Parts: sequence; C-alpha cells; structure tokens
Amino acid sequence: MIRFGSFQIDPRTWLLTQQGQPVDLSPRLVEILGYIVARDGEIVTKDELLERFWPDVHVSENTLTRAIADIRKAIKDEAAEPKYLQTAARRGYRFVGRQGAQGARGAQGADPFEEWVKGRLALDSLDASKLNDAVRAFERTVSELPRYAPAHAGLANAYLLQYEKTRSGSTPDRALLERAMSAAQQASSLDPALGEGWAVLGYVLCAAGKVSEGQAAARRAAALEPDNWRHHYRLAYSAWGEERLRAVDRTLALMPGFAPARMLACMVFVARGTLDRAEREAASGADAQRQHHLHHSPLPAVGNHWLLGIIRASSGRIDQALTCFDEEIAEAARGHVYGAEFAVNAHVATGFAKLSLQDVGAAAAAFRRAANASPGHPKASVGEYAVARRSNDAQAIDSARLSVEHAIEELRRGDRHVEAALVSAGMKIVDGDTAAALADLDRMLDTSLAGPAGWIIPVDPMLAPIREVPGIQAVLSRLAARAA
Repeated sequence: MIRFGSFQIDPRTWLLTQQGQPVDLSPRLVEILGYIVARDGEIVTKDELLERFWPDVHVSENTLTRAIADIRKAIKDEAAEPKYLQTAARRGYRFVGRQGAQGARGAQGADPFEEWVKGRLALDSLDASKLNDAVRAFERTVSELPRYAPAHAGLANAYLLQYEKTRSGSTPDRALLERAMSAAQQASSLDPALGEGWAVLGYVLCAAGKVSEGQAAARRAAALEPDNWRHHYRLAYSAWGEERLRAVDRTLALMPGFAPARMLACMVFVARGTLDRAEREAASGADAQRQHHLHHSPLPAVGNHWLLGIIRASSGRIDQALTCFDEEIAEAARGHVYGAEFAVNAHVATGFAKLSLQDVGAAAAAFRRAANASPGHPKASVGEYAVARRSNDAQAIDSARLSVEHAIEELRRGDRHVEAALVSAGMKIVDGDTAAALADLDRMLDTSLAGPAGWIIPVDPMLAPIREVPGIQAVLSRLAARAA
C-alpha cells in the first residue's frame, strides 16, 4: 500500500481510501497520484505524465491540469499551500508530504513497494538493458512481501521478457520460461481476483505451448478487469481468428495507437489471405511505431516495419520492402527487448529479397549479418544454403546443408515443431523439391493445434518460390479456414 497523511492507495485496484473509507476518485487519477507519491519528492514532469497516462492521445496540458485539480480536491489539498502535491512552475509536480509506509522497508532500507514501481517502470520501457534491474527489483519485493500478488506478477513478466530475448535463435532459454510460469501461478494463487496475475499466466502458458490453458487464463483476466487494455492485448495474443480481432479492437479502443495490437491483427489477415487489409494494419502499426519512438512512449513497439516489408515483398514491391527492412534494422540500436530479433528477421528478409533480384553477393552479406547477430538462426541458415547452392562449391553446399539440418533438429528438440516444418520446407525449396516442401507445410497444419501456426506462409520471403506452384492453394485455403 502507498500511505500518506490519512490516505492509503491500494495499487492492486487503484482505490483511494481515507481512514478506511473510499474516496471518490477514478482509478486512473488514483494511479497518477500514486505515481507521483511513489517518486517521493522527485519532480515528475508534465511531459512524463502525459506520455505515461495519455500515450498516443493528443491532449493539451489543460487535461493534466484538470486531473491534478480533481486529485487535489479529493485529498483536500490546496495548490497555494500544498500539503501533498506541489506544483513545480512550468515543469511538473512533486510529492511534499510524508509517506507512511516506512514500516514496510526491508532490511536494506528499501521500500518494497518502491522496488515494485521501479521494476514496473523498467519493464514498461522494454529496454533490454534494464531487464536485469527489473528482475532484481521484483525479487526484492517478493522477498519482503511474499504474499503480495502484484510483485509475483511483475516478476513473471520480467522473467518472460528475459526468455523472449533468447527466442530468436533455435534454442531459447526454457529455464526462464519455467521461472515465469512459477511466478505467474503464484500471483494468481495468492490473489485470484487480480487480473494481472491471470493475464501474465495466460501469456506464459501460450509461450510454453499450452494454448487452451493460456486462452482460459487470459479470458479470466479480461473478465475480471474489463477496462484494462493490457489484459485485452494479452487475450489477443493468446487467441486467434475472430476472437483475436475482437480483442485487438477492444485494446485499441482503450489504448489508441498501440502498435503491437496492429501486428496481432495483421497476422490474422495474412493467414486469411486478405493481404490488402493486412497491409493497411501493418502500415498503421509502422506509423504508430515511429510515433512511439518519436515521443518516447512507454511500451514502444518494434517489428511492424519488417511485417510491412514482407507483405510488400510478396507482391513484388521489392524496393519498398527493402526500405521497410532498413528501417526495422535501424530500430535495433534502441535496445528494445525484441529489437534484435526483428532486426535479424529483417536481415533474413533482405537476403531473400536480394536473391529474388539475382543479387547473390548482397544476399550473402545480409544472411551473414543475420547469422553473426544470431548464430545458428534457422532461416539465415536456409539463406546461406541457397547462396551456397548457387556457388556450385560442393564443400560449401554440404556444410551449409548440415547447418540447416542441425537448426531443424534443435527446433524439434525445443518443441518448436511449426518453425521446424517451415525451415524444412525452405530447405526443400532450395533443393528444388517443391512437392516435398508442400508436404511439410500440409503435415504441419495437420499436426499443429488450432491457432496461428503457419500464419506467415503467404508472405514468408523464404517460401516465395512456391507461391505459384500447383498445390499451394490447398495449403493456403486450409490456413485461411483456421483463421476464420
């Protein structure tokens, strides 16, 4: 709890009470108040508050001024003689009261709730360099407040993002996923009414391949807290087809301009084969991604330029696609958790685009950059195999093929059978055996659970050579039916 004067804020529900009695103040305004109080005397700038609480929404400073006035009215504070919130002229606001949570400080003098806030801020930045700090902050909170469910949920999110950083290669760190699972289960067990606990559990379950269980957990989170956009986004991640699109619509209604939601919708339209609609979603996501970084919004996005690029490449607009890939690659320098993964994807896509233009040297360089950034990357290995086949160097061909076979085996050992099937199909396309490639894709759709498996087939640059061959339409029809 955050305590000051006779007031208390419950960060699980953003309820403000005074001496145990609820104070009439919306959860959004309570969260703003808690955010300023938790900074304990530090000036919180107007820009920071606008970007955090009104991201991607064009509002004036008057909106924030009215919010602070409503908060002051609720806590009976005066701007001229503040007891709690002081205005720092032309800069922002700071808390000038005294917090009453000192008794919650741990053995090392750290307030566990402050540690929770630090961890959450670090996660919301999606900055890979801050992940370890986030993990340590949540671990300290869990140590001091072992029954505080939001701390366990935060720790699950932190472990999950650490795992996600490792997934671009063929052998992601499953131990991190198991830690995330344990923390998420603990959160939902400690407080079954906490939506965040069920939401992160749903995300982790889906990442672990337990899709039905993950969907059930995500639906429960959205039902518990229907106005929380994060829960609807995670439901969209776990769902597929029309349910995903409904969850995306709800996410964007609550959080306009949230680019990752556009990507989830785009995947459905790609699988359905409605590529014009998919391109519109990807273009909207790419525009929002630029705005996120321009305004330094929390939860910045990556990946939309790559997605837009592969859609455009699939219709032969290679120059436009290459521009998109270059823009995605440039994003990696920002240090986003997923930035390196999508930059590698963009290098691979560049390589296959260059091969389609018969520019083997440029293709080889792009695949090499991908492999250097992510050693053993499966699709980069297919690309290098394709380059080797054009060299007529038997030793290089054998070596490259062994690399692809090794990558496929690693994917299968990691239970990533869908990706293994796609890479196997890519290798057979390089060999010129399109019938076997189609059989791999067909078998993958037969054996995979309902969901997004194979959604990328219509636009995957690696699979471009089979887009016009007899038999591909049957695969695409099955894929579209799964996305209904």
